[in-house]
Amino acid sequence: MFSSDHPPKSPLFDYFAPLGASYRGLLSIPHSGEDIPSVFAEYLSGDERAYKEDVDTKVNELVDIPALQRAGIAVLVAHVHRICVDLNRAEANCVLFWKENTHGKRLVIKDPTAAETERFIETYHRPYYELLKSSLKELEKRKGGPVSMVDLHSMPSRPTEYHLKQNPNQKLHRADFCLSDRRGKTCAPEFIQFFRDTLEAKGHSAALNDPYVGGFVTEYVDQFRTNNIQIEINRAIYLDESTKELRPETATPLRTVLTQVLIAGFEKFDS
Repeated sequence: MFSSDHPPKSPLFDYFAPLGASYRGLLSIPHSGEDIPSVFAEYLSGDERAYKEDVDTKVNELVDIPALQRAGIAVLVAHVHRICVDLNRAEANCVLFWKENTHGKRLVIKDPTAAETERFIETYHRPYYELLKSSLKELEKRKGGPVSMVDLHSMPSRPTEYHLKQNPNQKLHRADFCLSDRRGKTCAPEFIQFFRDTLEAKGHSAALNDPYVGGFVTEYVDQFRTNNIQIEINRAIYLDESTKELRPETATPLRTVLTQVLIAGFEKFDS
């Protein structure tokens, strides 16, 4: 399963297998997808600008996937848009969960039936988690100790209306990176601290569990023997947040830095 350097042809996600004999860990990117399958059209507002606000835009382009593969790191990149099926949520609330985006713009105009919801879960949500599960089980077989997993996201540079409702006391200025481990539950302290220290040594600011503590992927993966964290990237350091266009002058060096940091972390904690 883990020997090919070509991702499977799937409308749901791309799986980039690790190369060589060493399989060190897994990088998950569940929210960069912008595909809206036609079956969701009747449920959505049609406001494409509103759809784009909460995508982890081009996060999959902020890492050198072939370099990660050569370092023994598998990469899983989802294509389906999070407003259709949110892969960082449990099955119970993953389908058309976002009735409004985080700026208060209406997204969903009609709810699916229970049968339709189940079909969407079966088609779009479960395959992602089945691959997560099989990958992590394979890693557990190969490793003597905890295996490494990172769930990669991006965040707006300032909290939106939605975020402030969730936590009115959060800081208005966000660090370049937010590293999360469910407040110490999903990894050894030295694992998350290594990523923080290494990012800071590269000139970036990094906060722990502020403003995010980790999502459902982080929680789900914790059932396996893992060092497992969520990393959120401040969009302002690589993106024009209004146009959603990459800023090459910052995105290109960030790609180099983030790839180096991920490889260093996975190598250091390769049991």
